[in-house]
Amino acid sequence: MKKRDRKNPHAVALGRLGGLVCSEAKTRANKENGRKGGLVKSRKKTIAARRNARRPRPGRRKKG
Repeated sequence: MKKRDRKNPHAVALGRLGGLVCSEAKTRANKENGRKGGLVKSRKKTIAARRNARRPRPGRRKKG
């Protein structure tokens, strides 16, 4: 298995600060995407989630 490289913590902090900034362009884009219905859940993910919900997990007891 390949060893993961550690991210530069300073770059991570700088990116986080940039993501927190809310400019007029970002606000406009958010409103436009909200009107379109927001993020669409992919079909593959919903099917996998249903399958995982039915799968018995070790250490969990059945109700009843």
